Amino acid sequence: MKTPSEAYHDQEAPQYDAKYDDNVFFTKLYEPVTWDNIHRFLPPLPARVLDAGGGTGRWTLILAGMGYDVTLTDISQGMLDVARDKLAAAGLLERVTIQRQDIRDMDALADESFDLVLAEGDPVSYCQDPAAAIAELARVARVGAHVLVSVDSRIAAIYHLSRLEFDDAERLLRSGEMAWREPDKESFPIHAFTVSELSGLFEAHGLRVVRVLGKPVLASRLKPEVRDQILADEELTRRLVDLEIRYADDPGWAGSGGHLEVTGVRIW
Repeated sequence: MKTPSEAYHDQEAPQYDAKYDDNVFFTKLYEPVTWDNIHRFLPPLPARVLDAGGGTGRWTLILAGMGYDVTLTDISQGMLDVARDKLAAAGLLERVTIQRQDIRDMDALADESFDLVLAEGDPVSYCQDPAAAIAELARVARVGAHVLVSVDSRIAAIYHLSRLEFDDAERLLRSGEMAWREPDKESFPIHAFTVSELSGLFEAHGLRVVRVLGKPVLASRLKPEVRDQILADEELTRRLVDLEIRYADDPGWAGSGGHLEVTGVRIW
C-alpha cells in the first residue's frame, strides 16, 4: 500500500518540474543557496553520490553531468520515471543508477558505499519516521563522507496556520507535526524541524554537524512587491543571493529560514 507522500508524488510527477521551473523564487533564490551548500562538500572525482528522495532528478542531472557516479532513489515510481526520461534525453542515463527505495529502509544499498549523501527537497520531513531516515543516510555514507539533509522549518511552519488558534500553534511548535494539503490532491503528513532537533538526530547517528543553514533567511522577510522587483532584475537578484548565502549559516538567522539544511560528516 502506498504511503500518503508516495501517492501525492505519483499524482504530481507529470507536472512536478513545471511547477518549480515556473517559480521564480525557487529557481533564482532557493536553488542557488542550496547549490552553494552542495558545492562546498563535493568530493573529488571519481566518487559515488546518493541522491536520496531525489524525485525527478534535479540534482542528479547536475552531478552526473559533472562526472559523478550517482544513485537516485525515491519512494515514488512516478517521479523516478520522469527522472529516467530526463537523464536519457541528456545522455546521462549510463552514469546513474535509479532505484525505488523508501528512505527509511534503503535495503538495496550497502553500508558505507557513498562519498556524498544528499536528501534535498525535504524527504526526511515527509517520510513519517525521520530518525529511521537519518539512520539510513548515515549507514550508507562512508566514514569521512558528508551527509546533507534539507527539511521543513518549524518556525516557518507557523506562517501556514490557516486560523488564529493558540492551541494549534502550541501543538505545532511542540510536535512539529503538520500536513501538506492542496485542493483535490492527496494530502500527506509533514514533520517540521528545529535546528536542535535535526542536529540531535545527526549526532545520535554518528554524524558530526559541520554546517547549519536556513533557506532563505532574508527574502521571506521582504514585502512581496519588493521581493518581486528584486527577482525581476538580474543584478539585484545576484546581490540578494549573495546576502542569503552570507547570512544563511549565521546562528541568529539559520533557524528562521523557510527550510533548514544540516550538513554532517560521518565520524563512526
